[in-house]
Amino acid sequence: MRVGAFVLWYQGMGRIGVPRASRLQPAQPLLTLVWAVLLLGEHLSPAAPLTAVVVLACIVVTQRARAS
Repeated sequence: MRVGAFVLWYQGMGRIGVPRASRLQPAQPLLTLVWAVLLLGEHLSPAAPLTAVVVLACIVVTQRARAS
């Protein structure tokens, strides 16, 4: 399973370019959380939504810093 994920990640980088793909890198923990809940039936801890908001806020801050 992990090998397939790496293959897809690197194919995506090849298609859209490393600079654009690197913008998605900080979102990987959130995507992992979503897929774990949807595909594996994992249960979220009470801290997970708060942590997700913090990660999203960090992504927004870093993207704004890159744009300016």
